[in-house]
Amino acid sequence: MRDRAVIRHRLGQYSALWLGAFLLVLIIAAATSLVARLDLIDVADLVLPVAFVLLGGAMLYGVGATAVSRAGPGTKSLIVALALLLILPLLWAPVLAVLVVAAIGGVVIEYSTTYAHFRIAVSQVVYPLVALFTDSPLAGAVWAIFQVAASVVGFLASATQVVKTLRGLLVGDGDGDVEAA
Repeated sequence: MRDRAVIRHRLGQYSALWLGAFLLVLIIAAATSLVARLDLIDVADLVLPVAFVLLGGAMLYGVGATAVSRAGPGTKSLIVALALLLILPLLWAPVLAVLVVAAIGGVVIEYSTTYAHFRIAVSQVVYPLVALFTDSPLAGAVWAIFQVAASVVGFLASATQVVKTLRGLLVGDGDGDVEAA
């Protein structure tokens, strides 16, 4: 039972990270580019690398904390596997926030060096995986699917966390998962 609580707790932390990164970068990018009229491309090139480092560090901390915890080896392995599967959707959160601000402001974000490097890095990971299963030219489609899937995963994870938190505040769930980590 404790192992299940550890997994749920880590997934809850992931949800909070995704939502927090999205909202924080959205607020910073909107405030600096739409309100202060700074160039969004420059803002993205400053904000995204910091967000990537902080999110990567937070993910490593969560995996490391689980690795040294009293959780079983199966749970530790599952946490590592989930971290590997969910790192790209997590890193997509701040990028999505910048893209939202770019769409609102009518800015072409593709000129951002950080955004371009992110797309290249993701394509170097995703495209070889697609090539294992298919030989057709799906590069654009795979990128679009990744964007949608990462957005959906992040939104669902965040929505689940918000509903759980609201339920706990309004009703009180008493399941005690918070102290499991």
